[in-house]
Amino acid sequence: MKRFLITAAGVMVLCFALVFAADKPTAVRPPPPRVPEMSAAGKVIAVSKTELRIERTLKGKVETMEFILENPFPTIAVGDQIKVHYREKDGRNLLIRVAPSKKTAVGKSKKEIPKKAKPGDAKAVPVTK
Repeated sequence: MKRFLITAAGVMVLCFALVFAADKPTAVRPPPPRVPEMSAAGKVIAVSKTELRIERTLKGKVETMEFILENPFPTIAVGDQIKVHYREKDGRNLLIRVAPSKKTAVGKSKKEIPKKAKPGDAKAVPVTK
């Protein structure tokens, strides 16, 4: 009986030693805040290897925006209409992608307002029985 108690106590000490020696799980760090991707469209007024400037009209006001380029875009020329996607980093706009933009005209409403109809012009109405 004495031998059993000594063996049991030894096994318990060994188990406690393994539990205390195990690494404690580290606290899970929250991911860094996500920076939203924004977009703008406008006309290119200046382009270089490190910088792009566009001019856009927003609510009737003309605004110039500057973007930092990580990679040069050789297909962009001054005067092109483009749409840019960018992120704001350290107070500066970091350009992500560029796509050509089509100029869109003011769309007409789908419903046409009928002009004044002449009294003699009646449209044929189907007869139902």
